[in-house]
Amino acid sequence: MKKLILTAISFLAISSFVSFSQSFDWNIHAGLNLMNAKSGESNLSLLYHGGIQAGVRITNIGVYGEIDYSLHEDQYGGDPVPYLIPSILVKAYVLRFVFAEGGASYLLKQGDSDVDPDILNPDKKIFMVAGLGVHVSKFEISLRTMAKQSYGIVQARIALKF
Repeated sequence: MKKLILTAISFLAISSFVSFSQSFDWNIHAGLNLMNAKSGESNLSLLYHGGIQAGVRITNIGVYGEIDYSLHEDQYGGDPVPYLIPSILVKAYVLRFVFAEGGASYLLKQGDSDVDPDILNPDKKIFMVAGLGVHVSKFEISLRTMAKQSYGIVQARIALKF
């Protein structure tokens, strides 16, 4: 009985929030990951990410959830480390087509990785996210950074909005 009441309250809260919002947005995105390489001959590691983002926008502020699949540099010289990254973001549209975003991401290593979780290749850690972007027609182009202590990554991405 408690589950039924909790489900009904959750449904009402979500539906009222969506009804007051101006729009429900979602997109698919992909892009490049740039990291400081600590292994190999190059000082820069260039890998990729992709995912989906969905949320609601009320006037100039939007709240979004996203999930990414991302490859990061193995800072010990092995194969790239795959991550699944769920995030919660707030986007503030400072102009009609320019936005700033901020939030938090949670890094989860995927697959059989023999790399120990630490600050060079974190697992189950929360990272702050901040970025800037532009909205042009059905596309968003953004540059974002994810950083904590000595671990940092810059993501350049393009998104197709639906």
